[in-house]
Amino acid sequence: MRGIPFIVLILALLVMVGGCSQTEGKSDSSPTNEEENQTVYTELDDDNGEEAQSSETDVASDEQLSENMNIDEYLNAHYKIDGTHYETDVWESDSGMTNYTVKLLPDTEEYSQEINKKLQDGHRENYEETEMMFDMAKQIMDEVPEVKDKSRVDSVSWISYDGKFKVILIQDFVNSENQSDGEALSKYTSNQIEYARVWLQLAPNQEIDELIVRHIPAGEKLNPDDETSASYPEDVIQLAGSRLVDGSVTYSDNGDGTINVYNIPLRWDGQYPAGKDFYEKIIQKTKLVHIDTGDDQKVIRLIKLLNVH
Repeated sequence: MRGIPFIVLILALLVMVGGCSQTEGKSDSSPTNEEENQTVYTELDDDNGEEAQSSETDVASDEQLSENMNIDEYLNAHYKIDGTHYETDVWESDSGMTNYTVKLLPDTEEYSQEINKKLQDGHRENYEETEMMFDMAKQIMDEVPEVKDKSRVDSVSWISYDGKFKVILIQDFVNSENQSDGEALSKYTSNQIEYARVWLQLAPNQEIDELIVRHIPAGEKLNPDDETSASYPEDVIQLAGSRLVDGSVTYSDNGDGTINVYNIPLRWDGQYPAGKDFYEKIIQKTKLVHIDTGDDQKVIRLIKLLNVH
């Protein structure tokens, strides 16, 4: 009988020791779980922190774009045309305005030849590639000043691979800051500026006392005195001085800084009828010419001599 209490005491001690071991086990494992949970939360916080930091960087980039933008990188990123890239001449005017002269350049000589031909044939047929170029040029002129404070796009031009062929896709005549004798070209219409610039660049005689402008509608004969004469396929403009010696320039406007020049004399001399083939060859050999801005003082002088019929 005395042995039974002893056995019971031993069993009780064993139960107490086992309970303590389990408690210590639970105590050891709890910090581990807390550490794991803490690690998970820390990683989530890090991810959110990186994401927030990235977002703040994007905002900062947008805010700083106005001051630090690289115009070439910006144009190539936002106004990309396959097979081409942009290069820009940047200059500051006296008023502090930043001016951009944008050049659209082909990546390869082959693509340059393809686009050159399509631009030259543009008055006869519309091409998707060239239409996209004109549309993109307009977007650049309209949108870049909204991104860059105190800036303007002076012009956007296509320049061939060899640099010998140029077409102005769009040009800002109205906001030009160039002035002569205190007079800005913005006082005059785009047509008046065009007539003067065409004459300044192409006419044989600049010493004229009058610049006569005659609008000739499509369908009118090249030579009204020859019944075999072909007719103009498009509306044209004929510029002439008041004297025969002043010469003349006959052309159609493409609306992009280029014109199609017809080799038409002011007065037809020769034996007629010349035959329709003779006149058709003149039409087929129209020359695409890029018109330069020229000297403002000379342009204004010619504008004052205009006599538009």
